[in-house]
Amino acid sequence: MPTVTDSELKEIKDLITELKQNVGKINETVTEIKINQARMDEKLESISENMADLRKQSEKQDNRLWVLISGMFLALLGFVIKSSLNP
Repeated sequence: MPTVTDSELKEIKDLITELKQNVGKINETVTEIKINQARMDEKLESISENMADLRKQSEKQDNRLWVLISGMFLALLGFVIKSSLNP
């Protein structure tokens, strides 16, 4: 039956320590990735909200344009009727 020497135990201990350090670095990297993902999600949410606001504003402007056009048409129609009935 093989026996384990002190130098082999020290080498195994060093490997385990190195492995723990690598796992710690991986955990830090994963945490940074999660933070970056959360920031990106916030930015995308903000962009979505801004796009929704722009859509609302464009709808309001379209309504204003149609109100202006219909008002001008009614004024022109009134002028034509007034001119034709009162020579």
